[in-house]
Amino acid sequence: MVTINQQIHHKSGIPLGGIGTGSVEIRPDGLFHEWQIFNNGTWNPKHKSDSETPAVIEKRPMEPDDLIFIARVKTSDGRTILRYLGLSEQLHNLYSFPWIRSVQSISFDGTFPTATLTYNDPELPVSIEAEIFSPFIPLDSRTSGTPGFYVHFTVKNHSSEPVEASILGITRNPAGYDQDSRRPKNHLESIGEAKAVVLSADGLKSDQCSTGDMTFAALGGDITYITGAYEYHPKGFHLWMQEYGIRIYSFLHQFHESGSLPNLNAKVRPELPGNFNAADLSADERKALLDQLMQHPLVYDIYHRIAAADPDAADSVEVLGKIADNISHINGNHAGWGLAALCSRVDLAPEAESSVLFTTAWYFPNHISPTETNVGHAYENWFEDSLSVCRFMLDNYSDIYTRTLMLPESIHNSSIPTEAADAITAQLSIMTKCTWWTRDGLFGVWEGLGCCGFHTTDITYQGSFPIISLFPDLQKTQMIHGANFQREDGRVHHMLAPDLYSADNQYDRVDMNQQFVMLTARDYFWTGDRAYLDKLWPHIIKAMESTSKIDTDGDGLPDSDTRRSTYDAWYIKGCPSYVSGLWLAALRAASRLAVEVGDMELADKWQATYDKGVKSFEEKLWNGEYYVLFRDGDELDECCMSDQMSGDWFNSVSGWEHILDPERIKTALGSIIRQNFREGEGLINASYPPGKKRNLATSDNFQAEAPWTGIEYTVAALLINYGMVADGLSIVKDIHDRYIRAGRYWNHIECGGHYYRAMSSWTLMIALSGFKWNQPTGFLSFAPAIDQSVSEYPFFTPNAWGTYWQENGITGRTVTIDISSGEMTIRELSLPKLSGFEDADVLIGEEPAECKINRCGEGICVEFDKPVTISEERPLVITA
Repeated sequence: MVTINQQIHHKSGIPLGGIGTGSVEIRPDGLFHEWQIFNNGTWNPKHKSDSETPAVIEKRPMEPDDLIFIARVKTSDGRTILRYLGLSEQLHNLYSFPWIRSVQSISFDGTFPTATLTYNDPELPVSIEAEIFSPFIPLDSRTSGTPGFYVHFTVKNHSSEPVEASILGITRNPAGYDQDSRRPKNHLESIGEAKAVVLSADGLKSDQCSTGDMTFAALGGDITYITGAYEYHPKGFHLWMQEYGIRIYSFLHQFHESGSLPNLNAKVRPELPGNFNAADLSADERKALLDQLMQHPLVYDIYHRIAAADPDAADSVEVLGKIADNISHINGNHAGWGLAALCSRVDLAPEAESSVLFTTAWYFPNHISPTETNVGHAYENWFEDSLSVCRFMLDNYSDIYTRTLMLPESIHNSSIPTEAADAITAQLSIMTKCTWWTRDGLFGVWEGLGCCGFHTTDITYQGSFPIISLFPDLQKTQMIHGANFQREDGRVHHMLAPDLYSADNQYDRVDMNQQFVMLTARDYFWTGDRAYLDKLWPHIIKAMESTSKIDTDGDGLPDSDTRRSTYDAWYIKGCPSYVSGLWLAALRAASRLAVEVGDMELADKWQATYDKGVKSFEEKLWNGEYYVLFRDGDELDECCMSDQMSGDWFNSVSGWEHILDPERIKTALGSIIRQNFREGEGLINASYPPGKKRNLATSDNFQAEAPWTGIEYTVAALLINYGMVADGLSIVKDIHDRYIRAGRYWNHIECGGHYYRAMSSWTLMIALSGFKWNQPTGFLSFAPAIDQSVSEYPFFTPNAWGTYWQENGITGRTVTIDISSGEMTIRELSLPKLSGFEDADVLIGEEPAECKINRCGEGICVEFDKPVTISEERPLVITA
C-alpha cells in the first residue's frame, strides 16, 4: 500500500527581480512562476500577440518549466543519478527518460528577499542547496532596481568516496515570444571566468512589450554549454525517424553520460535551401557544412550515434541528406528554437563541497501603460542590455550578496519574535512584485497587483513605512508626484490610475487629506529633508483648510460628508472615530510642521483646533469601553471598530506623542481584542458587542466582518506599543496560520492580491523595539517592549540603519548602537526602560563623548554637549 500525505499546493513564493523591473516567483516546488518581466501584465494593452492570423509559433512568455535545473551525481562505483531540482509532473518523460526523476521533496525557507531550497533525496550521496535572491539593499535603490536574480547552488559530498557532481541549467529564449517575425538569436559571451548566453532575436518591432533580451550565465566548476537548441517538451527532445531507428534526441544524453555538455555554439536555428542536395557538394564542402551543423545538438547527437555504430557511414552523402531532410521537416513544422543550457561539473572528495552561481538578467524596455504610454523602466538609465545587467551582477556579486542578506539577518537574528520577523520580511516582497519605477523616475506601488491603481493615499498611509525607511528617495518621489493631483479645493487624490500620469475621481474620500499631511510629517521628521517639506507645504495648507470645512458645529471634529473613506463599502456618517482620530493626528502633525517652516500663526491655529478636538473626541465618542463607530446628532452607533484609533497607531510608530488618553487607549484595545479577535478567525474590522443596538448599514457588512491583514498588523503594533505584547503577537500568529494554510503566504489579499496595505507589518518592528527618531533635532530613543536581560533590535532610518543591543543583567551592563550603513548625527539619546547607567562611560568609536546622563523616569537620557555622528566605523557604546 502506498500512503501519500498530500498538502496544499502553494501558489505564492519569493518574488525575484528588482524594484520596478517586473518579477518572477520562486515557489516551494522549486520552479519559477509568474514571469512578468516582459511588461506582460494584464494591465498592458499590448501584452497579447500582434498577429491577426492563427499562431505559427508558441505565443507564451516563460512557463514554470522554462527555466529548470537538473543535478547529476556519479559515484565511485559507476552509478549515475539524475534529479530534477523541481517538483512537477510536467518535467517527466517516463517513457524515454526514466533516469531523470524529481527529487523526493524540497524544503523551502522563504525569507524575503532570499529563498533557500534544500533538495531532499535519500538516494543522493550529496546534499544540494540553493540560495535564490535578487539585490535588495537598504538605502541603495539603484542596486535594488537591478533586473535579474541569482541562483547559488552548494553541493556537498557526504559519502566516504569521491563523486562527480554536475548542475545543469536550461532556459528558453523568450525574446519577442509573441511576435510572428521573431528570429531567435543566441550568442555566447565570457564574463571573467563565467560563461553567458545572450538570448535575443532579430526581426522584432521596436515598440513591442516583448522586445528585448535576456542573459543566462554560470560561474564555478568546469562550465560547458549549448547556446541553441530546438524547443520540444520535455526540454530539447525530438523524435528522429529514419532507417537508423527511432530515437528521442536530446543533449540530455550527453549530460547523462558525461556530466557535461559538448560546448556547441549555434547562434541561430539551422537553415538549408529548399532544393538542397548533399550530392552536389564536394567532400570538403560536405565536411565544412557538417562542421557547421554539428554546433546544433540535434545534429551532434545523430552524427555521433551513427558514427558509433558505423563510422564509415557518418560522413556519407546519405547521412548528410538525411540530416538535411530532418532539419527541413522540423523547420517546416515551425518548431521553436532557442533553448540554451549551461552546466557546471566538479569532482568532490569525501566531505568536500563546491558551488556554482547562475544568474538570469533581463532588459525589456517597452513598458506600456493602459493609456498606451511607453513608461519604460528606470533600469534603462543604468544598463544598455541584459548582458550589461549580467556583468554588473557577476562583478558585484560578493558585495550584493553580503549587503542583501544583512537586512533579513538583522531582523531574524534579533529579539523580534519569529512570527513578527516573518511578517515583517514577507510583506517586503510587495516592493518587488507591485512597483513601477519608470524611465523618467516616477515611482508607484500597485494597491493590489494590477488592481485599482498606484500610490493610493489611504494605502500608502499604512504601507509606506518600509519604503521611507529603506528607500526614502522612492517614497518622497511618489509623495511629491501625487501632490500634483491635489484638487484646487484642497482634496488629495485617492489613487493614480490607470497609470502614474492621471488620477481617479474619488476625491470624496475624507481620510486622505489627513493621511497626506501625516505622511509628509513623518517623512520630514525622519529624513530632515527641508526641500521636501518646502515643496509640499502649500499642499498641506490646502489639505488642512479643505478638511476643516467638514466641521460644521465648530467642535474641532469632522461631522459632515464623512461617508467615503478607505472603508468604501461601509456607510459611516456623522462624526466617526476613525476619520476624527486621523484629523486630530493631522492637526498635531501640521502644527509641528508649521513651527518648522516658521508659520506660527498657522501653528497656533491648528494647535488650538487640536486641543478643542481632543476634548470633543473624548466627550462625544467614548462610551466607557471604547470609542464608538460614529455619532451623528443624537444617533449613536456603538459598533466596536478595530481601526478606531488609527491616528494614535500612526503617531506611536512615527515616534510621536499620544493623542487620546493613554488609559482609554488601553481599555479600548482590550475591547477590540475581546469583541473582534478570535483565534482561527482573525481580527475582523468591526462587530457589535452583545446588547448594543445594530445599525443595518454596518451589521453584517462584508467589510466590517472581514480581516484585512494591513489593519490587523496596525492594531497588533498599537497593542505592543501599549504593553499588550501577547495579544498583538496572537493576531500576527493567526495571520500566519491563515495564509500558510491557504498556500499564499507571500500574497495577502484585500482589493486584489499582493496588497500594499499589508506592508504595515513593518511597524511591528518599530513597536517591539520602541524606536523613535527625529532627524532635525537629532533625538533617538529605544524602549524594547519585551523585558529581557539581553535585547537586540534592528532599526532603520532614511539616512542610516543598524542594530541596537543592550545587556542589563548580572554579567554586564552595556548598550551598543552599531551602524550597518550610512551615518546618524545624535544630540539626545533616550532609553526610557533602562536603569543603572547613571554613571556610565559613553564612547563614540574609541573616543569618549562629552555628555550628561540624567535619570528620566525608569530610564536614562543622554544629552551630548555637541552633536555626535555615529557610523560603521564609529559605533556608540555605553558601559556601566
